Amino acid sequence: MQTEKINYGNGYDDTNSVAIIWCIDDVKSVRPDLNDEQCMDVLYRADSKHDATMGVTWDTLECIADYLFPQEEEVANG
Repeated sequence: MQTEKINYGNGYDDTNSVAIIWCIDDVKSVRPDLNDEQCMDVLYRADSKHDATMGVTWDTLECIADYLFPQEEEVANG
């Protein structure tokens, strides 16, 4: 049995809350071209700007990554 509380910050802990964790590897799974710092920028934006009725999803992470770090479109030759 766990004896020490897990502190999530802002007065939230494992006795009054749950925490869903998204990590750098999750962002890299949808945008492998981003570095760790860029991935954290995506996660911070998702944390502060997500739609609470929908939560954070793979699509959320991909949309935010594309917004913050647009990919250049490949031009087909020929």
